[in-house]
Amino acid sequence: MKNNDPLTFTIMLMTIVVAMWACSQIANGTDLTHKYKNPSFSGIGTSAHYLTIENQERTRSDAIKQKRVSDEDKRQAALKNTNYAKFIKNLESRIYARFSKEMEDALFGEKCGTSYTAVDATNTAVGTASAPGAAVTDNETGGAANPAGNCSGTMTFNGTTINFTKDNANDKVTLVIDGPDGNSTIEMPLNDFKF
Repeated sequence: MKNNDPLTFTIMLMTIVVAMWACSQIANGTDLTHKYKNPSFSGIGTSAHYLTIENQERTRSDAIKQKRVSDEDKRQAALKNTNYAKFIKNLESRIYARFSKEMEDALFGEKCGTSYTAVDATNTAVGTASAPGAAVTDNETGGAANPAGNCSGTMTFNGTTINFTKDNANDKVTLVIDGPDGNSTIEMPLNDFKF
């Protein structure tokens, strides 16, 4: 290729002109302005942005709390499912059943002065149970100090105290139960328990 070739010269000249024109178009830009995308900085949609953040934080903290509670419940369930825990629960159940039986015998048995009249299906008297002897009554709270033959007592087990009183004069039994998980008073009629 020769340096004097007019076609080559024209192509080169046009290429340079087009390149300069393209560069001049790129340089004709406007001023750059920066806009924040985060609503905390721009102020556009700020309240919705803050609500979204708050909801996400609350959801995460609630999930963490629920996981802790769930893990603790699983741990407690595992502790209650051991052979030792089963044995203790069964033993407590039997002790409470024995206490209940002894209290029932003390309150409704003949040793505290209870006497029942036996009746048939038509509510006709067919016999009377004998009153307790003086030795039985004196061994309880009857006798000279309490001639009515009333009985009372207290049972305590695992922090629960049960006071019972049998009042023959007023024909009622009163139980006062006081424990760490609550207290209550129960009054029952005495001679309404006939068979």
